[in-house]
Order: sequence, then structure tokens, then C-alpha cells
Amino acid sequence: MKLLNFNLRLVVAACAFILSLSMYSCDDHRMPPSGPSLPDRIFYALSDNNQLHEINIKNTGAPLRSFAVIGLEQGEMLKAIDFRPATGQLYAIGSLHNLYQVNVKTGDQEGKATRIGTAPIAVALSGQVGFDFNPTVDRIRVVTSSTQNLRLHPETGAIVPGDGALNGYANPMIGAVAYTNSRAGVTAAPAGVGTTLYDIDPSTDMLYIQNPPNPGGLVPVGMLGLDIQEVGGFDISPDVNAADVYPIVSVKFGDKWELDFVDLATGKLQKLGDLPANVNITGIAIPPLPVAYALTDNGMLKIFNPENGMEYGTKTVSTPGVALQGIDIRPANGRLYALGDNSKIYGIDLGNGTATELVSLKLADNTPVMLSGTYFGVDFNPAADRLRVVSNTGQSLRINVNDGVTIVDGSLKIGMGGPTPYVTAVAYTNSYPGVVAANTSLFDIDSQTNTLYKQMPPNDGILVDPKSLGIDVAPGIGFDIGNVSGKGYAIFTVGSNTSFYAIDLATGTTTHQFPYSGPVRGLAVGFGL
Repeated sequence: MKLLNFNLRLVVAACAFILSLSMYSCDDHRMPPSGPSLPDRIFYALSDNNQLHEINIKNTGAPLRSFAVIGLEQGEMLKAIDFRPATGQLYAIGSLHNLYQVNVKTGDQEGKATRIGTAPIAVALSGQVGFDFNPTVDRIRVVTSSTQNLRLHPETGAIVPGDGALNGYANPMIGAVAYTNSRAGVTAAPAGVGTTLYDIDPSTDMLYIQNPPNPGGLVPVGMLGLDIQEVGGFDISPDVNAADVYPIVSVKFGDKWELDFVDLATGKLQKLGDLPANVNITGIAIPPLPVAYALTDNGMLKIFNPENGMEYGTKTVSTPGVALQGIDIRPANGRLYALGDNSKIYGIDLGNGTATELVSLKLADNTPVMLSGTYFGVDFNPAADRLRVVSNTGQSLRINVNDGVTIVDGSLKIGMGGPTPYVTAVAYTNSYPGVVAANTSLFDIDSQTNTLYKQMPPNDGILVDPKSLGIDVAPGIGFDIGNVSGKGYAIFTVGSNTSFYAIDLATGTTTHQFPYSGPVRGLAVGFGL
């Protein structure tokens, strides 16, 4: 019933949108609406020369910026893109069948692609590629115009077995797909609102629902109302409210690329504007809603919007007999890692919360390394791809999470040779793959003195540049730093109240954002914040 009600809201929202366009065009859906009636929404378009274009729907023909995707395997051309709702990272798949995440942040690594896994995916793709994340299970749906229908694991590139070829009518040639409800924490129907997978076939000029998605059955929705030459990407905006649902597609018509609104109830297209001239579009992607994960004292993983506190969902993380001490998302592969009080590292599946024991901490000679302390800060160094772990007793470790090999660094100290601080949380700036060491800094929070420090150099454990937080915080802290905003974010308990705060890293000033149900042991924010 929830899914039915949501689909009804989709219909109502789509009808309202089309009705609002009627003042501009009663019968002619080729006439783009004027700027004020369009949403102020950003999307990314991929062109066939490995360029990304950041575009506002209000002005589709003039990109806000364009930049090259770099770091691809030689000769590889990207075929399709989509944002991962669970982490905010942009993913892409290429002509040599490699899966990548791509940095869209401006800076020294703008456009840098990082391959997921150590080899191309196990099946060669043939034809045009449709590519979109299923938000309920955090897996990538890949379809092609040759009827291929696959699911990929976003952290390894592994193919999930058991899916069937696209079917439902003769010779389907699907060129683009998109899921509804593309936000972190969405659960499948009937328990949750669920998600629906829509497909576009340029050979039939039809919109379909792929239902069920895994067997590949295609159920017609309606005609596009336009004889398109090609489809170059399809996406549906994240939708906390049904009225905010905004499906868009890039199509080639009359030898020109344009952006169209898709009425999910009827299939009909409405032109929104021409896309940049002299480029061939192969994919589009709308950035997801901001996301953050909080690890509670009782082993729950809470998923929420760090901009307004809206709860997306909760996952139970089961580690019998083990108390998890901190979490962070690894920039190199987008996986959520956790530290156990048994000196082991766990991987957490963002789709279902399942925890998998990965490695035990050890020296290079296999001597076990044991944790020392009662509170721990956990964060990945994005330049070295090592997990930094510090504790309230001054312990400071660098961990290779692939094999558990740990380097015991210099104990934490305030200044050169100073006293041991009571650090209970740490976070690095600019946490994206490939960042150079000079462009990332490590910040520490001492919860006894309520002070923000910079740990510099990190391996020596020296804390410098103290800044007062201005509030008296308890030791159970979640702390992370946003890639886009450059701000610190923390869940602090002050007195009997737990809340989410923003931190000015230059001054240490904390700003209350919203109440939060705590206390917590860790915080990890997505890459889009």
C-alpha cells in the first residue's frame, strides 16, 4: 500500500508539473518553459570525449564548468555515470569495462578517476549502457541495448549473480535507466517506500518499468511522444517529498541534444532546453541528498541528512561480543569501515548493515597490535590510504585495512614533548582519492579540555594550534570533515543533550545545528557535503 500511495503521489506530482507547463505550450511539447518555472537544480552530463559538464536545469546550454576525467585506463571512453546515494560519490563505467569513481570537487584532483577493484568487470558490455544505483540495496544496475542486465557491487565491481536478460517484447534496445527514491536508507516495499526502475528504449520511443528488475521484465508505461535518435542518460532526482520528484533525460532529436522532463505516469517528454552544442551526451546524473552515518553506543547505524537532521533510516550492525569504537568511509573504494574493541577491522555493507570481519591489527612481523584506551578517533588518511586510529591514552596508529599491517606512530602530545591529551575524535580534510599529502590536514578533538587541535606532523603525534570549542563536551564524540564545505561536523553531548554541530576549523567555533538522539561512537559524512 505504501508503494501504491507513493506511485499515486508520483502521478499527481507529474501531472502538476505538466499542468504548470501548459501555459507555455498547450499542444507543443517542444517549447521549453521559461526559466522561473524550472527548478534550480544541478546535474552532471558526460560527453563522449570523457568530459563532465556541470549544468543548471535553468540554463541547460551553458555549463557552469566543464572538466576532463583523468586517470582512466589508456584508450578507455566512459559510457555512463550515476551518483551513489549512500556516499555521494560519482561512479562511471567505461568502454574497457572498468568501474570508476570520479572526483567532481574543484581543486588539484578535479576529474580524477579511481578504478574500483583490480580488474574490469567480469562481463564485457555490448551496446549502449544504462547505469543507475538501486538505493534499497546499494548496488549498480547496468543494462545495455543488447539486452544485458547486471548488478554490480560498488566497492569491488563484482557481479551479483542471477539476473536475466531484458525481455518483455521483441528486441528490446534499452539505452538508459533510472530508479525512483534515490537516497540513502530507502528500504524495499512493502516495509518501506521502495523504488521503481524505469527504462527508455529509443528504438520504440517508449518508457518502460523494469519489473521485476532482476529477471529483466519490461512493462510499457507509454510513448515518449517524440521520435528520438538516441538517449544519452536518464536520472530521477532524490525525493523526500513526492512533489520534488524530477525525472530528466538527455535525448538526441533533430541531430541536437536536449534535456527533457519525463512524465513517469505517461512516458511523455517535455523539452526543458538544448544541451551544450557540439558535444555528444552519453550520461547524466543528479547529485544525491547529503548523507551521514552515526554509530551509536548500542551498535546501530543511523542514516540522516547532515544539513537538516532528517532521518533516512537505521541499520542494525551485529558484531556479537564486540563493541565498535568508530567508523569512516574509505575514499579509495567508498566502503564503510569500523574499528572493534577486539583490535579488528570490520567492513559494513551500507545496503543492509551487515558487518564482516576483515583483518586483525598486527605489526609487519605479524606481532598482534592491541588497542589502548576507552575512546578512539578513526579516520582515513586520503593521501596514504591508511586508517588513522588514535585514543584517549595517546595511542596513534596507521593501519593498512587490506592486510591489517599497523605502524605504531609517536604517541600524542601537546606540542613538542608536552603532556598527553585526551583525544577522542579525529578527521582529515579533503578526503578524496589521490589528494596530495600537502593538501590534507588531520584535526583532533580533546574532550577533557574542549579543544580542537591540528596533528602535525600526524606520524609524530604532535598537537598544535589549539582552538577552544566554546562548549563542554562529553568524550563520546562523532567527528568528520566535509569535502565540499570544508567544515567540521560533530555529534557532541553537552550536559544531558546530544546535538549535531558544525565546527569552524580555523577558529574552533561550534554552531549548533539540530538535536540528535545520542550518544555516539563515530560519525562519517558522505562525500557531497
